[in-house]
Amino acid sequence: MCASPVTPARTPLGAPGLERVLTRWLIPAYVIGVSLPWIIGAWIKTGYQPGLVNGDPQPTRDLIDIFCIGMSLFDATLVFTVGIGCLVVSIMKGPVRWADASHATQQVREPGERERF
Repeated sequence: MCASPVTPARTPLGAPGLERVLTRWLIPAYVIGVSLPWIIGAWIKTGYQPGLVNGDPQPTRDLIDIFCIGMSLFDATLVFTVGIGCLVVSIMKGPVRWADASHATQQVREPGERERF
């Protein structure tokens, strides 16, 4: 009695994984992460105007600008890195491909089965 090989039914891709959820949030995260430090920095710099603080307020204002540049670059790098990670995971998951129905040439052991000598 020869049984014909049974090929598994083709199934569509499963539910979206975390990489697809993160991919949807990349653009908003970039826009918010780049613009928010500058908005907060502009609000903080309003308190550092000539006449309101003793001495020259320009070094403090420059320090706030440097902090805003650093936070913007950090966010851009973070979003870019997460985007590359999502791309790699999406490529590695890829579409399902089934092999042919030929039989194995060697005996295949079941998981947990010991080798017999």
